Amino acid sequence: MLKKIILSVIIIAFGIFGFIVWGLYLMEIEDHYGDLQETYFDSKNGDLIVNKKTKKFGFISKNWKRANVITKQNDTLDLYDLINTNGKECDYEVFRSDTELDIQELSFEKIMELKDKNSIQTVIKNGNEK
Repeated sequence: MLKKIILSVIIIAFGIFGFIVWGLYLMEIEDHYGDLQETYFDSKNGDLIVNKKTKKFGFISKNWKRANVITKQNDTLDLYDLINTNGKECDYEVFRSDTELDIQELSFEKIMELKDKNSIQTVIKNGNEK
């Protein structure tokens, strides 16, 4: 009987601990990305992200805590830094492609052309279409 009580307490303690750790993880993402947390969770490694205002783009590379963007110049930027300029969130769009794209062959105009041809699918979009 004592073994069952101890085992139950240990299982409950691990469950509570796991719940607290999961909550802290979600708070870390929300604190860093704010309104961009949806973009963090919905994007995948290899997705193409385009800042429509600055015309910067790159491929998303995610780990368990951050989403980095690898640009054409082989710079690695945080997702937040690519999307925000002067403290304001710019219009952006995240694309996914079935085929592998070479970043050295891409330009902003080529990406928009691929979008018009439906060669890449829009995963996330914010801002107003003109």
